[in-house]
This record gives sequence, structure tokens and C-alpha cells, in this order.
Amino acid sequence: MEFIRVARVSDIGEKRSLLVYVGGEAIALWRIEGKVYAINNVCPHQHTPSLHQGTLDGLFVTCPMHGWTFSLEDGRPKFGNGRATVYQVKVEGGDVYVEQPKSSW
Repeated sequence: MEFIRVARVSDIGEKRSLLVYVGGEAIALWRIEGKVYAINNVCPHQHTPSLHQGTLDGLFVTCPMHGWTFSLEDGRPKFGNGRATVYQVKVEGGDVYVEQPKSSW
């Protein structure tokens, strides 16, 4: 698995998001209690690129467009179906690395 450097931990405010692009994919990084999570920015409900603007409830982010809520740990929805894609994250020396998304071709 290949990891790509995308940011510094200090670029991401606590309980805030940072939108980054990896291999053409928009990924929302969230930092909660010092840990960084990465989730595809596109909400699987209506394919809206808005999860970086969502609100947090613990380790769940709620899409601001239609209120669908997804786990930052595994992408599962709080209710219903339509799992969001999450990515593995490594932090080394203050740098944030996200796994290279798999090609959709």
C-alpha cells in the first residue's frame, strides 16, 4: 500500500477539516483528539462533495446537504446504508500521509 504526504498535522485544526486531493480524489481530513481521519469528500447519498463542510458528533460526520451521517473510522452510516470511503492515515514527524486511493477503472 502506497501512502502520499498530504499535509502537516498543524494544518488541521482540532475538530476541523482540511480538504486535500490524492490521486484525483477529494479527501476530507479531520483531526479529533489529536488523531487524523480521512474520508472521501463525496457523500454517497447524492454524490455531493461536501463532507469537509459537515458537522461532527463524536467520530461521525454529518453531510450538510441532506443530513446523512458517516463514521470517520469505517465509513458506515449511522442510519441506513451507503457506506462512505475511508482511507488509512499515517502520521510521521508531524506529516500526514494518506493511502493512495485505488483506481476506479
